[in-house]
Amino acid sequence: MKQRLAYLDNLKILLVIGVIALHTAITYGFDGSWYLESHDEMTGAVVDAVTVVLGTGWLFGLGLFFLIAGQLTAPSLDRKGPRRFAADRVVRLGVPVVAYTMLISPFLEYVDYRQNEDGTEALWPFVSEQVWSLAPGPTWFLEALLVFSLAYALWRALRPAASPPTREPLRGRQVAAIALAISVTSFTAHLAFPIGSEQFHLQLGMFPQYVILFSLGVAAGRRGWLDTLTPDLQRRCAVASVFTVLALPAVLLAGDFFAGGAAEDRFAGGWHWQAAAFPLAEGVVATCVSIWAIGYFRRRFNHLRPLARRMAPAAYGAFVLHPPVIVGLALAIQPLALPAELKFITVLVAGVAGSFGVAALVSRAGALLLGRSGRSKRREVRDQVGRLHLKEIHRLRQAAESPAAQAPQGDPVPERINDRRAHARGQHDLPAVRGEADTRGGVDRQPDVAAVRELGPPAV
Repeated sequence: MKQRLAYLDNLKILLVIGVIALHTAITYGFDGSWYLESHDEMTGAVVDAVTVVLGTGWLFGLGLFFLIAGQLTAPSLDRKGPRRFAADRVVRLGVPVVAYTMLISPFLEYVDYRQNEDGTEALWPFVSEQVWSLAPGPTWFLEALLVFSLAYALWRALRPAASPPTREPLRGRQVAAIALAISVTSFTAHLAFPIGSEQFHLQLGMFPQYVILFSLGVAAGRRGWLDTLTPDLQRRCAVASVFTVLALPAVLLAGDFFAGGAAEDRFAGGWHWQAAAFPLAEGVVATCVSIWAIGYFRRRFNHLRPLARRMAPAAYGAFVLHPPVIVGLALAIQPLALPAELKFITVLVAGVAGSFGVAALVSRAGALLLGRSGRSKRREVRDQVGRLHLKEIHRLRQAAESPAAQAPQGDPVPERINDRRAHARGQHDLPAVRGEADTRGGVDRQPDVAAVRELGPPAV
């Protein structure tokens, strides 16, 4: 079984909860694209406060996901090789995308059609058409990660590493260069793909950040950068992050972001100072918060508490399956005469518990379905091992019965057995048998005999 990294598990749990919170907030007034948009709006002041908190998290959350994925990608490819790695990625990432797109997304798109667009078409005619629109929903992240992973595998196949890379600590100037690269490329991308716009069910305007942080993760995974973060670098990343996060509300107020309309659109892209300030904050926050978070969690949360130990294996499934859980809960409590703020909290808490719970049940059901084939595979491997053991025993017996196997001066095997017994009793003064005298398959390769040989040269 693959060894889990506790600090990354804790970090992924927190990020998945953040994604669920973001989509729940959109349901209750936060600006964004979702199956239920402003289904029941909270008051303006609450929405503005949620916008600052979740908007800041949105600047780095998904980028941090890609950074972690890149960090784990490089060692995995080194172990498996490009071909096997690519096949594993297709199964682990591609299958959930196809399953969600074909089985879940059409029904949630129908909710979007009825609730957000006031559509009137019946369910089945809509679903039969929607299946072919191939809307991946939140699994677009898996789709993008699959493309990134396959591209990296192809690169390594075409240009295999001649030697292991040097392992030097990540430096401040490198972090600054990464933040600047994200800022410049994001500003350029927003000119063609404004923030919030979708192309092929993807927000391509955010992809410069994702590509750069995934690449940083790959490099860090091979060079050990994120495992050797210096305290000074973490402190500087924390200072830069706090300064930018505190300055961000002032930038939004100065640009009349909360007034909405055209003023808000200036932050989405174009030749405006607002459109330049936002990518600058994005570059600093996405880079510095991500690096600081990995270092902080590695230092403070490199262990799993009982609840986190249960949630960690279900985090991936919760990310994929949370949309129907959130939408179902929001529709279920809609008739209740409750304030929108209370509905938001209720759906968020129940949605986190329900998403992780459903993911755990699906994982357990899959394990039960695959149990029979898994047992058959284990039985087949056990039989193969048994046959190999029988062949080895037969070979050793033939070697022992062969005339050429007779040693000229007695039988060394009983002498070795006596040596082992004496060694177990602590009689270390007995001589070890010479390796050259072994004519029966290299008995001295056994660990206990090798230990006896190390006690000293044979007596003459």
